[in-house]
Amino acid sequence: MPKWRVTADERVVEDLRALGRMEARLIFKAAVERLEGDPLAEARNLKTLRPNPVAQRELRLFGVYRVLFNVEESQRLVRISVVGLKRGDSLIVRGERFDAHASDSVE
Repeated sequence: MPKWRVTADERVVEDLRALGRMEARLIFKAAVERLEGDPLAEARNLKTLRPNPVAQRELRLFGVYRVLFNVEESQRLVRISVVGLKRGDSLIVRGERFDAHASDSVE
């Protein structure tokens, strides 16, 4: 079976740049390698998110980084939409807390 094609939204370049040049390269390379294989697999570091306007799935890398992405199965395409740093219960993107991917429900 052919590999999946991995692309990134324009904003992802800025997300990565905010993490530093060396980290950005490591994160992007690791994300592409992992997502080219099987982005739909369910694993400890790869999961489906609750419905939200940003992304369908999340990839955890190196314990602290999160890559949020969407999958277009018919085209075998993975589109990375956000990259950030996990701190506690918060996702930090470009130095600020990012909540757009969180569930809207209040418990």
